[in-house]
Amino acid sequence: MTLRDSFPKTSTAYPRLANWDAEFQWTGAPPMAVAALLRDSIEQAQGAGRQSFFDLSETVRDDLSAETRRIGDDEGAAWLDATRFLVSIPAIMTTVAMGAHGDCYNWLHWSASRTHNVDQRANRGEYRLPPYDGVASPINIACLRNLTDWITAAFMIARKFGGMDDWCDLISDYCIGHVLDEIVAGDVVRGVPAIVTIANWATNRGHRCAEPLVSSMAEIYRRPGIDDRSKATMAVLFTTAAAQWTPQTHQEWAKEALRDLRHVLVEHEVVQLLAVTIDDYEAWTADRVQILDEVRKLADDYRALEPGPAAILALEARVSIIHPLIFSLTEFGTVADLMDLLWAWYGIEGVDRASADVLYIGSAHKNGVAYLWPGGRHLVEGDEGGESLEGLLAGLSTALNEYFRGPAGDRALILDERMLGAPAHDKAPELTAAISRHYRFEELALHLPEGWRPRSVVVLPAHRDPVQATLSNILGWLAPMEASLAAPLQGRPIRRVRIWPGETQTTDAEVGFVRAVGAQAGWAVDVIGAPLDQRAFQAFYEDPEADLLWVIGHGEQSPFRQSESGLILADGTVLTAVEIAAYARPETGRRLLVLNICSATATQNRGGLARIGFGHELTTADQSVIGHLWPIDYYAALAFGCSLSLDLASFSVSEALASTMARMQEPERLIRDFEAVDATQEVIGRLRSERAAEQINNLLSWGSPVLLT
Repeated sequence: MTLRDSFPKTSTAYPRLANWDAEFQWTGAPPMAVAALLRDSIEQAQGAGRQSFFDLSETVRDDLSAETRRIGDDEGAAWLDATRFLVSIPAIMTTVAMGAHGDCYNWLHWSASRTHNVDQRANRGEYRLPPYDGVASPINIACLRNLTDWITAAFMIARKFGGMDDWCDLISDYCIGHVLDEIVAGDVVRGVPAIVTIANWATNRGHRCAEPLVSSMAEIYRRPGIDDRSKATMAVLFTTAAAQWTPQTHQEWAKEALRDLRHVLVEHEVVQLLAVTIDDYEAWTADRVQILDEVRKLADDYRALEPGPAAILALEARVSIIHPLIFSLTEFGTVADLMDLLWAWYGIEGVDRASADVLYIGSAHKNGVAYLWPGGRHLVEGDEGGESLEGLLAGLSTALNEYFRGPAGDRALILDERMLGAPAHDKAPELTAAISRHYRFEELALHLPEGWRPRSVVVLPAHRDPVQATLSNILGWLAPMEASLAAPLQGRPIRRVRIWPGETQTTDAEVGFVRAVGAQAGWAVDVIGAPLDQRAFQAFYEDPEADLLWVIGHGEQSPFRQSESGLILADGTVLTAVEIAAYARPETGRRLLVLNICSATATQNRGGLARIGFGHELTTADQSVIGHLWPIDYYAALAFGCSLSLDLASFSVSEALASTMARMQEPERLIRDFEAVDATQEVIGRLRSERAAEQINNLLSWGSPVLLT
């Protein structure tokens, strides 16, 4: 057997990387040499750019996965375990630093499991960490040298991303022992952050190791000889709920660290510590300018560290840094204060910021909900244990066949891989009840100023729930959901409409109806002809005369990767927001982009604003966006598109979407309204069926579209 036989993909893609025709077997010296070669090659690829790095890492991963399946538990399996672990470390550390938590989760599991499938969302398997029985000492030593970094990443992902609590429960004692051994041996640079990361996870988890770990660190903190950098790392931990096991309050720790350790504070620590010191509005007012400046500088640093589209990931991965400030300002600040903070974190240089005339929804404040608006506040107390918030996210998980983690941490959830992300319409009543129980919008309605209409609705942390649709039903008005924080330009009146007719079962019917509406409204309607490729889409998108861009077709949303989310073109390629954002847009006024495709406004939710998603990344001062939060049934997409075009002929964008949502809840009225436009339209016959009516008036259909600003 040759090395080429074990690495068919890698040898084909990288023919000069190794002597692929050399004899090879998974025992003895050959796997040690191969593991070292692959690890070195992957690390060197980082210098050639992220894409080259991940291309090589993932190609090697494919080959090692195939070899692991081929060998099973036979001789050589342990050598493969060690090789997988070693070659995974660069990708683990890179993805955790990028904020690509989903990818990091996959690398962590793959590094320690023989059965993990990176293409599946749910995996079950046995996990093995070094040292490995039956392999040579040098390769075990190499693995153990990397184990502390692996531990830091694993417990961080367990806390921030989820899906690892049970695993971390099992390995926590072993990991603590290993890290403490490393610290005793003198590796405090990696050891202290690792032990703090474990303690942070344990505190959030309520794990039995939290109290002894934290109390021991508090005692060690005061010992002579502890370096200031290590003390700073521990002090930041003590400003969290972990302070309960120390002799001081979290605010006392923050003030001490700012006073005595500021010279060694790095990255986010100044902001995080300043945030903890704010305990009333007077303190906020006194330090407001300094804090906002520090937040802005930190956000700019992250953007510089991860330029381009990755900057969004970098910010969202670290949004918990400003959570203490958000909590405090929600308690005693104003909505203007919150918007100042969000602008400091998210705002883009050179873009005018929008006003603070918004309804702010703190969707998980004390496991309840906080509502703030100019001059007012209403707090909905969370129930004990966060049951209503947990119920909302469990309801969303069931209704959308997705996994949304709540305050209880990881929960058992049975997902059919074939139906992942596909709405379960029969679960809509349970989701409706969960939304009502948590948000209590009827109660909010009694407190809002009479006649007030916000510029937008700001939700933090964002969930993929139909908040806008439900609010519209209860309050009688619809405001766009905040995505850009940019001051919108004056909306352009609709005179010219351009349609991208991607191939679906109902494209012709939708195009025909929009044409009919346009003829009555005086719109000039153009339909793009073949070929519907990327060049054609760029020309379509860059048309300076179009006031309304209308996209019909298919969309794709990856829960982890921006590069796999976007519009599916005729040749099957995915056109991403990153690519489209580089296209030119009109220089005057604000146009509307309607994305009548699946999951156009679905996002990766990280605890901040909804930002990482196809439609959200295309929302700017000069372009508002309407799209669907999840995959949409083709009957519902047809009803939505035709109804929205009808309403846009008579109302503002917000009023049009509200009217469309209301009409979709009354399928018989929908048909009558369509007949009034043109009784011969194909859409009418397509939507008359009982099945169509049942789909259209379901919350998971009429509640799917959302307007972004």
